[in-house]
Amino acid sequence: MSDLGSTGPRAAGADASESEAELDGNSLGARSARGAVITLAAQGLRFVLQFGSQILLAHLLAPADFGVMAMAVPILSLVQIFNELGLSQATIQLKSISQAQLSMLFWTNAAVSGALAAALAACAPLVAIAYGQPRVAPVCMALSALLVLSGLSAQQIALLNRRMGFLTLAGIDVACNLGAVVAGIAAAAAGLGVWSLVLMQAANSVVILVLSWMFSGWRPSLPRRGSGAGALLAFGGHVTGYNVINYLCNNLDAVLVGRLAGHVALGFYDRAVRLVATPFWQISLPVARVALPLLSRLAGRDAEYRAAFASMIQALLLALSPLLIWIAFTARLSVPMLLGAGWQQAGPMVAWLALATLLSPLSLASYWLFVSQGRARQQLPYAAAKMVITLLAVLLGLRHGALGVTRMLAIMSLPIDWVVLWGALRAGPVRVRHAAAALLPVAAGVVAAALVLALFGTPRSTVPSVIAVGLSVRVLVAYASCLALFVAFPSPLRTQAVRVLPQLIAAVSRLLSRAA
Repeated sequence: MSDLGSTGPRAAGADASESEAELDGNSLGARSARGAVITLAAQGLRFVLQFGSQILLAHLLAPADFGVMAMAVPILSLVQIFNELGLSQATIQLKSISQAQLSMLFWTNAAVSGALAAALAACAPLVAIAYGQPRVAPVCMALSALLVLSGLSAQQIALLNRRMGFLTLAGIDVACNLGAVVAGIAAAAAGLGVWSLVLMQAANSVVILVLSWMFSGWRPSLPRRGSGAGALLAFGGHVTGYNVINYLCNNLDAVLVGRLAGHVALGFYDRAVRLVATPFWQISLPVARVALPLLSRLAGRDAEYRAAFASMIQALLLALSPLLIWIAFTARLSVPMLLGAGWQQAGPMVAWLALATLLSPLSLASYWLFVSQGRARQQLPYAAAKMVITLLAVLLGLRHGALGVTRMLAIMSLPIDWVVLWGALRAGPVRVRHAAAALLPVAAGVVAAALVLALFGTPRSTVPSVIAVGLSVRVLVAYASCLALFVAFPSPLRTQAVRVLPQLIAAVSRLLSRAA
């Protein structure tokens, strides 16, 4: 069998396979070191692009424009779950996958995406009626075309993830975000309103399609029977079930706020969600991108698997938690300063949403465990329990409007995010005691950061430059106090993850070397 990772596109009909990358090998090479540095730099640039564009667009567009888009996006996101059918995760998780299987998955994605695009366009008027907002219909029709683009690039992106081609993926991320930001800001400046947000989505999808085909080096062959793709479709079906439930958890709040409070209130709520979600995903995605393929390859090697998991969840929490605590303490002051005086209502929402997001890495980590261990079906009941708790929180909070929803999501965040992780820890190499040992030092650091920020308070000056300096100092203080207590924590719980971190970096580097 020849390797699909070779230079140049694979000819249609070639009989080839993607085999498991070996973890054994020599130490870090120069190319891997350069790749790691560039990947981190690319992620930082991506964050600047997304966060900066949100601030600029908030000054160019009205809350109502964001509200209309926020009504359409949850519908698109739901359809996109069925568009992919979990087949990307199936491609990543298997130890070996053939050209025939990959091609069948590609054509399945393409056919499903075309059918779903037509269905969404046909249902767009019904979506507008459900919201009571006619402007939603043409936006949904325009966004439906993006499903086809997504279906045509899904397997190319999955292959790059499977090969742990993080440098290439980082480049694609930056390029698609840059294209989206340029298109969106230019359209907003030209007065296109909500259509500037649609153009952002379109530019993002087009760039991903072009670059993923260019760099994956793989082309589909014609589909044929007997490819053995049935098991992959079944695995993908279980992943899709989880994704549907997870979608409901993440979007019911926006749908209900939009339906019951209107598109203007939803505009404020949507910007609040975005301000918290952007740094969360910018920090989480690089870790998640490494976690699933790496843990899949460590399956059956329990000690290394546990060490890798502990290091990744600790690194993710240490990177995210101080920032979220800082957002919670400063949002009422920083949000109007960033977005303008007209966005003051979003400040308290951002503060509560930051607290609600503190434990979200636990849900993300549970997904790594279930999928990398081939237990996609087992996560469904726990995800359903999470959805029920989330829906209860949203319904209780809606009595007090959008702000009440954010407050109740924060109050209920522990059961929401713990229930799925608890299910993941009931079997497999990582159990509750292992997770507790990894989480306890980070929890102590988070408490320390919160106490220190509470003592500092918020800047009292009215001079914008002085406020900006005060906010910057506080975010540094949050990270310093969290890391200080983490390092000072009793060594049996702390140094284990610190000790295996270089080993984890070396393992990832070896994978990068072989993938390159």
